[in-house]
Amino acid sequence: MMLSDNELDILIFGFGAPGILGGFIWIGIVIYLKHKWLLQLEDILDDGVRFYSLNIFLAGQGVLQYATVFSSRFHAKRFGMLEKREKVPKHIQRWFIFAMWWFVVCCILAFGSAAVLQINS
Repeated sequence: MMLSDNELDILIFGFGAPGILGGFIWIGIVIYLKHKWLLQLEDILDDGVRFYSLNIFLAGQGVLQYATVFSSRFHAKRFGMLEKREKVPKHIQRWFIFAMWWFVVCCILAFGSAAVLQINS
């Protein structure tokens, strides 16, 4: 089924553009979490090893990893952080889980609209 030009414009600006804009907002959230909470989490969860707070690219990866630790008991056990994650306050855990889901939704919007455009052409 071919989409009309008007429908493609709606798809791009209705889903792709908010996904990309949301990606930039996610980078801002990562910068906030990096400066506010990431050092504290590295002290608690990784015994003071400073890896994710080195730069913004690693901070994004760290935010996603710590969010999976907070949201999944399986992953927390897998990374050896099951008992350690209980020492982190709940409001910090919620920030990281929120950042992860924000990232997932933005990726689905941006890449999903790109996939539909690719299929349609």
